[in-house]
Amino acid sequence: MNFLTPLALAFAALSVPIILMYMLKLRRRDVLVSSTLLWQRLLRDREANAPWQRLRRNLLLLLQLIILSLLVLALARPYILAPKVVSGSVIVLLDASASMQARDVEPTRFDAAIQVVREIVDGLGTGDVASIIAVGPQPQVLASVTGDRTFLRGVLNDVTPTHGPANWKAAFALVSAGATNAAETHVVIVSDGAVRETLPALPGEVRFVSVGGGQDNLAITALATREGPEGPQVFLRAANYRTTDTEVLVEFSADGILFDARRLSIPARGSADLTLVDVPYNAGFVEANLATDDALPLDDRAWAVHAPPVSGQVLLISEGNLFLERALGALAGVDLVRLAPSQPLPEEPYALYVFDGPITGTLPSGNLWLVGPRASIDDGFTLRVGGTFTETAITRVQGDDPLLRYVDVSQLHVLRARAVDPPPGARVLIGAAGGPLFFVAERPAGRLAVLTFDLRDSDLPLQIAFPILTANLVDWLMPRGRADLPSAVRAGEAVPIQPAPETTRLWVTAPDGARYELPVSEHRQPVFAATDRLGIYTVEQEGQFAQTAPSLAYFAVNLFDPAESDIAPQNVIQVGRAAVSAIDQKEAQGRHEFWPWLALAALLVLGIEWWAYYVGQGRRPRWPHWPWSRRDTAS
Repeated sequence: MNFLTPLALAFAALSVPIILMYMLKLRRRDVLVSSTLLWQRLLRDREANAPWQRLRRNLLLLLQLIILSLLVLALARPYILAPKVVSGSVIVLLDASASMQARDVEPTRFDAAIQVVREIVDGLGTGDVASIIAVGPQPQVLASVTGDRTFLRGVLNDVTPTHGPANWKAAFALVSAGATNAAETHVVIVSDGAVRETLPALPGEVRFVSVGGGQDNLAITALATREGPEGPQVFLRAANYRTTDTEVLVEFSADGILFDARRLSIPARGSADLTLVDVPYNAGFVEANLATDDALPLDDRAWAVHAPPVSGQVLLISEGNLFLERALGALAGVDLVRLAPSQPLPEEPYALYVFDGPITGTLPSGNLWLVGPRASIDDGFTLRVGGTFTETAITRVQGDDPLLRYVDVSQLHVLRARAVDPPPGARVLIGAAGGPLFFVAERPAGRLAVLTFDLRDSDLPLQIAFPILTANLVDWLMPRGRADLPSAVRAGEAVPIQPAPETTRLWVTAPDGARYELPVSEHRQPVFAATDRLGIYTVEQEGQFAQTAPSLAYFAVNLFDPAESDIAPQNVIQVGRAAVSAIDQKEAQGRHEFWPWLALAALLVLGIEWWAYYVGQGRRPRWPHWPWSRRDTAS
């Protein structure tokens, strides 16, 4: 046993004056009397009060010395070393991401992490405070700077894991904002270490407790539908995070009805692709399922929405571009019309206008795709086009944008491009050192997509990325009679919904059956944020375009995150410039103080000493008498 303030033991010297007070008695005045027969009691009292007498056994003296000893020990703050992860001002970051639902530990990693946090809470000493943050797609503060262990245990009973990745950067921002005294702050990260990036530095001391113990997992990492020459097709990619080759049965369902099953061989720590062409033409959505019993069932299922091609006319204004003509003409449901730049634009509206190179006359109202524009636009919507630049090495790509889904531009080479200034609010999807190469924007008359280079000045038409990019662009630019929805959504992401024209009411139904109504306004786009579960979400619209029944549309929420599916636990995470290694919770030691129990014992002995004094005086303590307890003594 050790003491935090050993100098407080010096107060034990107070026992000396207590003992002296029992040895020193009052002096009596000598008086001559004729006989001591009647003064025996006085003689005994005189002998008892004689100064410097030998100490006799005295219960009150013993109790007072015990009280002093207990108080001195309490002031010295004794402690013993006990298993404890941390103490003081504690901030616990509890990983609530999808990988924490792995079942390689019983019952799940998340339950094991909850037990770790409970032990941290139980180890808090007097004066210690804790905050708990559940780190999911959106970090959630469960408890903030409190020493109430009952409350802390209560919030742990209510927290559940999410179906998406952990947003560690947002959680670290919360910690940095809440750590008022960095010197006394201790941050404990309880996670399986599914962090594939360097995290920013944190104030105070950082400790990492790792949970999990296996890597037995298969996962669907991509699932998409497309329109083929003979009907819809499904593309699937599955990954094997085991250390051995695996063959798995893949089951396909359309609108909840099983229609096909295929065996797929996946190499160890690798992936494999599968393309399915026999898909029901009227399927609203397709579900794929891996028939396996691995540690993380969450990523064994995936969904893809099949959007039938929208029939519409596309007007191509070009001097002649075989690449564009073939890419647009191969899309199902597209009626391609060619027009020379010297010819006037027809009066009838088209679903999409594609300008290849020169721009003549006033731009029509509608959706536009400009390829290598050579002139500026200023007809209420300004688009400035400058000279050419040759610094076309790609410097940034917004790979997570739906328009670049499955579009690989890592091998794209561009000879030269036009210096086009993106309008306010534009999304630059591919950028180079000299300027943007590809961006999209919204304009009052419709949507706009701009490739700033001529296709013949690049090798894009020779790559598989070109027809995929063309299909994604046309799917985004062509008007639809349903809600315009993103094709790929992660759990926890907000989904902007562009309703069909004249929509009056809008609902979203989640996979668990929960139904939400979103406000529809001309000045504000509806946004749906309750995407916390994987599966198919149904969007219903009501308006003049659907007189008989609400129009239905779908979007899918999938995991598709290698960092979450690769469940092999990590023993080191990078926080700032420091590599934080996982600690063994059982070997971690901290101070366990018990001075409050000593102070309580001193108070108890004080009560015993008080009672002994009154009993020694031959009387009982006088308890208060309340008016209703008095007896009426009147006869």
